[in-house]
Amino acid sequence: MIIFDALFIIMIGLILGSFLNVIIYRMPIMLEKKRSFINDFNLLVPRSHCRNCKKTIKIYQNIPVFSYLFLKGKCSNCNHIISVQYPFIELLTSIYTVHAFLYFNFSPELFAILIFIYALIVISVIDFNHKIIPDSLSLILLISGLIYSFIFSSQSVTSFFIEPVDSISGIFMGYCLLFIIYKIHFTLTGKEGLGFGDIKLLAALGAWIGWKLIPLVLFLAAVFGLIYALSIMFIKKININESIPFGPFLALSAWVTLFYNTKILEIVTFF
Repeated sequence: MIIFDALFIIMIGLILGSFLNVIIYRMPIMLEKKRSFINDFNLLVPRSHCRNCKKTIKIYQNIPVFSYLFLKGKCSNCNHIISVQYPFIELLTSIYTVHAFLYFNFSPELFAILIFIYALIVISVIDFNHKIIPDSLSLILLISGLIYSFIFSSQSVTSFFIEPVDSISGIFMGYCLLFIIYKIHFTLTGKEGLGFGDIKLLAALGAWIGWKLIPLVLFLAAVFGLIYALSIMFIKKININESIPFGPFLALSAWVTLFYNTKILEIVTFF
């Protein structure tokens, strides 16, 4: 039974990862084209197709990860290279899904946490690729976090879900703290060090983690961002003034904080 459950969750994760790829690719286009484009291009239509030759992808060519391997990473019609991002997101989603399942098993809490995780994956990749964080995704995070604080806070056997008052205060704390940092940086340098998408995202994350853990999320995001910046500066020799999206690091730090805040705080307290 355990093996069957594990395989089932892995496959569900791969399938949902495939759908997240659709959102990641199409949402920026939908935002750019706005309403004039939404009737013939949205998350459901047209069917999956090659970006280069526009040929519709057949069902058996659209199996998560396996089709990429079978097609050797190329379109069967025009041999255009398929981005490795597709199988990567599918595998990543599956891994995160299994990880969440190990904590919550088949429960309503699992569904709630998966909304949190999947939204963060989509936000991270879109921000990394396009340097934008869609307001709709941050709003989904904020509203769902607030709703689940009312539903699960008093009955959850885990420490993942906070009280509504902590969720609401987390929203304000997340927004105000990053807005103040934004204003200070702009005043001192005359440049925007952060986007308002980052500010809204941290507010949305506050709905899930509460005001007490907002500083930890921000600290970890800064550490992750610094490590990434130093790494690509060393590897690619990029300009130090080149902008780096902050959303992926906020998302990663929020996930780490939600699952491992107790262990992190124990380590910090030890030192």
